[in-house]
Amino acid sequence: MLRLAFLLIIAVMAVLASWQILSTDAGTVEINWFGAEVSTSGLFAVIVLVTIVALALPLLRLLMFLMDAPGRIGKSSQRARIRRGQEALALGLIAAEAGEFEDARRHADKAEDLIDEPRLAMLLQARAAEVGGDTAGAERAYSGMLQHEDTEVLGRKGLMAAALKRGDRTAARAHAEGALKASKTAAWPFQYAFDLAVQAADWESAIETLDLGDKRKLMEDKVARRRRAVLMAAQAAKLERERRPDKAAELAQKAFRMSPGFAPAGALTARLMAGEGKAERAAAILEEAWENGPHPALAHAYRDLVQGETREARAERMAALADKRRDSRESRIVLAELAMERGDWGGAQAALEDAYRENPSSRICILFAQVARGRGDENGARTWLAQAAAAPREADWSDLDPEGPAFLYDDNDWARLVYVYGDGGQLIHPRMERGAHDALGPVLALPTAVLSPPRTQPVTDHVEVEEVR
Repeated sequence: MLRLAFLLIIAVMAVLASWQILSTDAGTVEINWFGAEVSTSGLFAVIVLVTIVALALPLLRLLMFLMDAPGRIGKSSQRARIRRGQEALALGLIAAEAGEFEDARRHADKAEDLIDEPRLAMLLQARAAEVGGDTAGAERAYSGMLQHEDTEVLGRKGLMAAALKRGDRTAARAHAEGALKASKTAAWPFQYAFDLAVQAADWESAIETLDLGDKRKLMEDKVARRRRAVLMAAQAAKLERERRPDKAAELAQKAFRMSPGFAPAGALTARLMAGEGKAERAAAILEEAWENGPHPALAHAYRDLVQGETREARAERMAALADKRRDSRESRIVLAELAMERGDWGGAQAALEDAYRENPSSRICILFAQVARGRGDENGARTWLAQAAAAPREADWSDLDPEGPAFLYDDNDWARLVYVYGDGGQLIHPRMERGAHDALGPVLALPTAVLSPPRTQPVTDHVEVEEVR
């Protein structure tokens, strides 16, 4: 303001000087104030006026400064208070992460008193309570965060972690689903809401959650499709157990269309179709499934699909099935078994040699033992059986129970497949995935098909969700 007054005086003086030089008559100014008369030249009057204004401006500034002083002092005090609160907040977070519970709690109380920001104070209180093992205190702090829109997701994450810690999966799932609705970008609510729904065998909710995650691009499209196929197949199997075959068949077909290479969906669809008397439709499903991904369970179901069939007719059908994927290892095994049925031991051995070179598994060793025994070579058969005992098992259910149905899963098995097949595209027998031992049956290539609905098995294992850190 002083600079402005100084510039104003210089400007006015310059104008007046120019005016005085150029003008021959500068004029006069007369002032009559309470009987007093003053008469002066116009130039002098202007100079006095400018001087008065120039002197008034600093005085006005001083007056304004004095009037604003209380506010300035209050703001300075508030800034100092905020700085102390921020320092207490920082020290509290450092103490909480370092595991110093008492210091963290003390700094949290100080920060709450100094900073008018309840969100930060609640966060620090929650972390301090967690460090001290005060689960109830942490939950109270996280519950307070639910009142603020911008901290709701964080609050639900903390409450979900606390619920998981005490084993309350229902509450944990509710918080994960609430966070999924509140946030459209965070990935953890989707992951936990999906995992907890899968653990609970709530396949419908898992499908809905998966659809939402897929819509938000939280996973790859191919992973989403495979996971959805497993979930639909699991729901179809559940409906089958509940004696709702029509709905089960509809959902199983959707699962198969979603991922034609998922053999359990194809086998389940074919079994449901056969149960409805639609053998031709069941055969078409199995043939399409075989073309997309040959699997021993598909061959086993296809072989016994037609009841009362002659051996020759069945062999012809099986050969036609193998011809659809002659490059496949499973097709070679089918052809080997057909050759063994008609006593063509040389043809069977030739087919098995290709399969053995690809994967010398216990399954192939046992089939070689059968070929040796068929030729009357008992020593050779014993040698192959000894090799089979030490050979690796095949991961894709090649060790099917000859007398049991294909893909007889409980809810835990389906839950594993959601990730084993959904994420990696692998078909691994749940028995092998759990690390259990499988038995060596007499016939591993084409076990007897069972087209009747599977029996229900008790749930024995549980899928664990990693706690939120």
